[in-house]
Amino acid sequence: MASMRFLLVGVTSASLLALPTTATATTPAGIASSQPTTSAATTSSRFNTDVRFLNFDHIRPFAETVRIKGQVVATVNEDTGAVAGVRVSLHRKLSGSSRWVRLDATSTNQRRYPAFTFRTRARANASYRVVFAGNARLQPSRSVTGVRVHRRFNAQLEDGSGRFHGRVVPRYSHRVVYLAKRRCAECSWRTVAHTRTGDRGGYSFTVGAPRSGRYYWRLRTPRSVRYIRSYSGVFTTERR
Repeated sequence: MASMRFLLVGVTSASLLALPTTATATTPAGIASSQPTTSAATTSSRFNTDVRFLNFDHIRPFAETVRIKGQVVATVNEDTGAVAGVRVSLHRKLSGSSRWVRLDATSTNQRRYPAFTFRTRARANASYRVVFAGNARLQPSRSVTGVRVHRRFNAQLEDGSGRFHGRVVPRYSHRVVYLAKRRCAECSWRTVAHTRTGDRGGYSFTVGAPRSGRYYWRLRTPRSVRYIRSYSGVFTTERR
């Protein structure tokens, strides 16, 4: 009897959820925060500002680093530019909560197009708010963006036995994991089995292989308040 061979052909753990593209500040040369340019800087009024997010990855695996990027943009008379050297703070509100928690603070850099970057861990679906408190020359501003988080499956598929097993994180005890199969790379996925995880989120299935060609397998967990619908990597089985 031919033995089965198992291959991991790709990791596509992110949900199919699509998020809108974030606004990108396209600015002329950076504006220094201490002297926002033009003679209007001598007046007593403060210039309007806006926190704008640059493009970054809005879907992340649990516990991976999220890099939130953006600019503080000021409008001085007819000119608009990103502001260098001003402090901004990052706050997070987890989905299902009404509480904002301050995570970090940093300053916009001194590059040609000044920007800020925050790094934090993806704990769960969340809203992130960046706040510029303002200063003697610039009005305060703030803006909110979102990051969606998918679970990890830590999946393994054993040669010979066809045991497809692993552990779902975070905190997924006694909950359902679905097994899906397709018969070709272009075929539709079909759910063929499900099981409940153990005390620590462990799961196990046994899968087979066709007489010719390949079967494709992946795992899925449903969406919740804290996590989007999540998928494991895609594995294949074949006989050798």
